[in-house]
Amino acid sequence: MRKITLLLSIVFVGLFSACDSEDNSNYIPEIVEESTDPISIYFRDNFLTPYGTAVRWKWDDNLVDDTKRVTPPLREVCIPMGDFIQKFWIEPFTITEPGKKFMIEHFPPELVFIGSKMYNSDGASVTLGYADAGVRITFTQVNEYDLTDSQWMFMQLRTAEHEFGHIIHQRHNLPDGFKEVSPENYKSNNWLNLAGDVQASSPKISREAISLGMVSNYGTSSENEDFCEILSLYITSTEAAFNERYITHEPEAPYAKLDADSNPVLDADGNPVMLDPNDDATEMNEGRDIIAVKLKMVQDYYMDKFEIDLDQVRDEIMKRISEIND
Repeated sequence: MRKITLLLSIVFVGLFSACDSEDNSNYIPEIVEESTDPISIYFRDNFLTPYGTAVRWKWDDNLVDDTKRVTPPLREVCIPMGDFIQKFWIEPFTITEPGKKFMIEHFPPELVFIGSKMYNSDGASVTLGYADAGVRITFTQVNEYDLTDSQWMFMQLRTAEHEFGHIIHQRHNLPDGFKEVSPENYKSNNWLNLAGDVQASSPKISREAISLGMVSNYGTSSENEDFCEILSLYITSTEAAFNERYITHEPEAPYAKLDADSNPVLDADGNPVMLDPNDDATEMNEGRDIIAVKLKMVQDYYMDKFEIDLDQVRDEIMKRISEIND
């Protein structure tokens, strides 16, 4: 018994000595040197410091689904892309104090740059960008950076605004009543089958989508995508263009053809030339009324929750875009 007691005493003394030795040692943390790469410095100064946003411009396989084939971003487009994001996405919000607060509190903690397109497994659609769990937004086709290419510019800007919309509703939910406006009109993955594009560029928009009360084909997939599409297309369109397509009713009865000066075109006998309405005019106008209801919900949502006037944001974005060609 004395031998066992002695042995246990030795073990306890040894354990106590080890812990005591550890407690008295000086812990030296690992020193992580900040990158001196000019691109890293740029993103640290303009994104990480003011917004806590890490911009992943260096290639990292872990940031991309391994089923996708993509190309890394080129060094020479990374800083211009950062400038584009600041000028056309961030600054139109931060021209007001509530906007500054909004962006500081909600700007995503992480941005990822991908150089090329990212094709989906269906082989037909392309992922323009995406938001992960409200913390990361991924941009694709960064290597095609060109401010003279309006299609590229609007694609990137609408991607940013769309994915940012996901971050907002993931944190704060959709506007009250938004899901109840047109729940029967969502198509899930069948949005890919909608035909009749009314514009050549992205996003795809069909008359059928508008008649369902959605601003794009993709908006018909779910309530969340509908919200983000309304938001992104509204603040990246002129008021006149958005209203003409989505709000103003088209004729449902025969109507006079007008010339460039809005004067009636006359036939050989001096009578107005009459045009027949579209076969789906009634359905289109019903869809426009639905869009108007949802748009008002989105506008009120941003004003009531964040004191953000989306009309002011839109006007600033469109002004900056128009200045490119001046």
